[in-house]
Amino acid sequence: MAKAHLRVTITDDDALISGYISAARDQVERILSRSLINKGYRESYDSFPYFTDTVMSQMAYPPSYYSLPRYSTTLWNYSQMIKLFYSPLVSVEKISYLSSGDGAWHDLIGASILTWNPNIAADFVYDPDSEPPRIFPLPGQNWPSVLYVPNAVRIHYTAGYGDDDTKVPQLAKLAVLETVASWYAHREGVSPVEIRAVPGAVMDFLWALRVMDVAPTRG
Repeated sequence: MAKAHLRVTITDDDALISGYISAARDQVERILSRSLINKGYRESYDSFPYFTDTVMSQMAYPPSYYSLPRYSTTLWNYSQMIKLFYSPLVSVEKISYLSSGDGAWHDLIGASILTWNPNIAADFVYDPDSEPPRIFPLPGQNWPSVLYVPNAVRIHYTAGYGDDDTKVPQLAKLAVLETVASWYAHREGVSPVEIRAVPGAVMDFLWALRVMDVAPTRG
């Protein structure tokens, strides 16, 4: 498809075009916060988000670490919400954390909110419908405590539209092709920094697919 878009019939530039496709896909995925093809990701945090509510926050005086948490809420557990970087979410394989109790790594296993019920054994639920995807502890529960070390929480998940490009939005496919075309046509005329940029016209329709998140997870 890329060679047809470029109107290239020779095989001499196949490796170059393949490299451009891979780089363009990575760039488009970063801009969109979407994984075009099913891939595994690991998202790390120094801790789980803690539970507080607005009443507790307003009563905190003098101001303390708990006074104005980003997700402070009177509705249970939204302060413990974790947002993932990439959509669409396929599954969350596990959450590993370094326990403050024994100093060892432990795994939490989750279930999709689309199939979960109180009779299903799970340590957390994840929401694949929302963008960005979200993870919550089970109703009435809190995240476990972790050691105060960097990246004590590691979330392993899969995101993407499938194992091939069948279900990838056409705008995303076109963005990759147009980016490859720009790089291929102007490879000598740009600096190494500029070559990584997506052409301005492509950005116009990428905005229609971009996942917006103004309040990422604390932790």
